[in-house]
Amino acid sequence: MGSHCRSVLTAALGLAVLALGVANAAELRQLKVETGATGTRAELHLDRSETYRLIPLTHPDRLVVDLPQSRLAAGVALPAPAGVVKSVRTGQPMPGTLRVVFDLAGAVRAIPTTLQDASGGTVLVLEWPGDGPTIAATPAPLPAAAALSVTHPNPASSPVAGASASSPSAPTSSDPADPIAAFASRPLPVATDPAQAAARASQPAPASLPGPATAPPVAPALAPLPPSRSAEQAGVRPLVVAIDAGHGGQDPGARGPGGTREKDVTLAIARELARQVNATSGLKAYLTRDSDVFIPLEYRARRASANKADIFISIHADAAENRSARGSSVFILSTRGASSQRARWLADKENAADVIGGARVLRTADSTLTSVLLDLTQSGNMKASEDAAQHVLGGLKRIGDIHKDGIERANFAVLRTSDKMPAMLVETAFISNPEEERKLTDPDYQRRLARAILDGVDAYFSRQPPPGTLYALRAQGKQAAQVTSPERTTERTPLGAGASP
Repeated sequence: MGSHCRSVLTAALGLAVLALGVANAAELRQLKVETGATGTRAELHLDRSETYRLIPLTHPDRLVVDLPQSRLAAGVALPAPAGVVKSVRTGQPMPGTLRVVFDLAGAVRAIPTTLQDASGGTVLVLEWPGDGPTIAATPAPLPAAAALSVTHPNPASSPVAGASASSPSAPTSSDPADPIAAFASRPLPVATDPAQAAARASQPAPASLPGPATAPPVAPALAPLPPSRSAEQAGVRPLVVAIDAGHGGQDPGARGPGGTREKDVTLAIARELARQVNATSGLKAYLTRDSDVFIPLEYRARRASANKADIFISIHADAAENRSARGSSVFILSTRGASSQRARWLADKENAADVIGGARVLRTADSTLTSVLLDLTQSGNMKASEDAAQHVLGGLKRIGDIHKDGIERANFAVLRTSDKMPAMLVETAFISNPEEERKLTDPDYQRRLARAILDGVDAYFSRQPPPGTLYALRAQGKQAAQVTSPERTTERTPLGAGASP
C-alpha cells in the first residue's frame, strides 16, 4: 500500500512539474516569411527572449530551428512559401521543445539575428541573402494545427531527429562568435561574363524616377518597384546600397511637436530610397530593418557587410531645443574628435539608442587601444566616406535648406563597424521644427529626399566605379568613345565671348 501511494505521488509530482513547465514556456505567436530585393527573410515572433539552436541539414536542404522551453501559440498560421523557402513545418522533437523546419529550394546560408519588437517580445530574424531559386505560387497558408499532423513528435521518427549530435558547429544564441561577421567573412561567387557585359557598356544612367501616382502613408511599406536585372544579365554584379532606418522598436528616436516619431519617418524614407535604388540599373538596395524592430547599433553595418554592401547610409531626423533650427546634414565617422560641439552632442545622443533599446553597450570606445585599432581599420575608408558624403550633401542642397555647408564628423557608433565600405549618417531635416516635421511626413517630400540621396550615390559611383560593375562598364565605354572621337571632347569657346571665329 505504501509503495502504491509513493508511485501515485511521484506521478502526480511529475504531472505538476510538466504542467508548470508548459505554463512557463515561451510562446511563438507569429511566423512570417517574405522575399524582397535582397533575399528571403523569416521572422519568428516570441512573447519573450529564449535560447535557440539552428541546425542546417542537406539532402534535402533544410534549416531547423529548435526553441527549448517554447510552444506554439493557438491559432498561429504557417506562412506560404516565398523566396528560397519551399515550406514551413512545426513539431515537438522532445517535451518542451518547439521545432520549426524551413524546407529550402537550395543550399543558402542563413544569417540569424535576435531583435526586440515594439511590444517587448523577441523576434528571431533569419535572412537568406540573394535572389535564390524561384518558388512557384501556392495556396494560402494552413493553420498550424493542420501542419502538426504531418510532423513527427517522436525524436526517433523525426526526419531531423538527432541533428544536434551531428551538427556540433550549428550556431546558438550563446555562441561567442558573431554569426553575421562569420557569414561576412565567407566569400560568395560572383558571375562574370565580359563578352555579354561589353554590350551594355555604353548604356546611359537612368533619368529621374517619377514617384507613384498616389501618396502612401508614412508608416506602411511601399510596394517596391521590380528591381532592374540588367546588371545580372550582363554578367556583372550590382552595387549594393545598404539603407539603415534609424531607431525602431522601443527606441522611437526624437519626437516632433506634433507627435511624429523619428523611427517612423526614417523607415518611410528608407523604404522609398530602397524602391528608387532597385529601379536604377546597376544598383540593389538592402534595408537593415523593414519593420518596427530595434537593432543594436553595432549590428547594423555588420548586417550590411554580410549582404556585401558597397555603401552604408543611415537615415535620421534631427532635433534641437531651438525649434527654428532647420536643414539637412551629412555626417561621417571621426575617431579623433568631432568637427563641432553640435556634432559631438548629436553622436552622444544617437549612441544612447542602445541604452534605450536595452542592448549591450560597448564601454571601450574611449580607450587608447580601441581608438588606435579603429583608426587602422577605418583609415582606408575615411576618404571614400568623405567623397561619398560630399556627393550626397550636394544632392540635398538642390532640394532645400542645408543646416551646415559642409560634411560634419563625429564618433557615431552605427558607423564604427563599417570598415568595409564608405558610410555616412544623413540627418534629413529637423523633426523638432514644426514646418520640417510636416515635410518629413509628406510622401512627396520623402520621394524628393530619397531622390536627392540617390543622386549623390549615383554621382559617387559614376566618378569612382568599382570594378566588375555596370558603372565600371559605362566608364570604360565613355573612355573608348573619347579615344575614337577626340573632337567631341574638345572644348569650344562660344562666339562673342572674346574669341575669334
